[in-house]
Amino acid sequence: MPPYMAIPYFHLSKLPPTTKVAVTGFAVSFLAAVLFVAFAVFAERTGYRTKNVQANFRGDEVVTRTTGEKFDRMYAEPSRRAIYDIVHPHSFLMPVIYFILCHLMEMSLGRRGVKMALYLAALVSMLLVIFAPLLVWSDISLAFLVVPSVVVMLVSFAVMAVVPVWQMWLGAPKPLAPPGGAHE
Repeated sequence: MPPYMAIPYFHLSKLPPTTKVAVTGFAVSFLAAVLFVAFAVFAERTGYRTKNVQANFRGDEVVTRTTGEKFDRMYAEPSRRAIYDIVHPHSFLMPVIYFILCHLMEMSLGRRGVKMALYLAALVSMLLVIFAPLLVWSDISLAFLVVPSVVVMLVSFAVMAVVPVWQMWLGAPKPLAPPGGAHE
């Protein structure tokens, strides 16, 4: 039986304590990173405002020339190489995190439709966030996509980190009989 088909019969709550602690450690450290990115890094650089996203990835002078927006602080115009240097590591690391979170979520109990919607929202928002610097650098009018994408990605990633840990420690389901009628 494939591991994902065995989920109702082998729930996260049945994991050994060492694995529970390791998964919890991953989730807690990941949630700390999500909170840091959401409330320190992205908030400080953009204030969750489209015009600041534009300035962050194009520079305040370009945004002022293009849109007429004025800024209280200066944003340096990044080079193409600087934009590539932002996108490059994120394009490799974020899909790995996405895969780990989806795997943990898939081992949790929940409706397939809800999981599918969560995975798709996380995937689309993640791809937009990964390539946001390049998109905005190439076409400043695409900056309106960035803030909602960041919010959706951060929320969906947080849900995929919290639900498995919650179920692992507190949500022990009633044991089901595996196919064939034998219990583990």
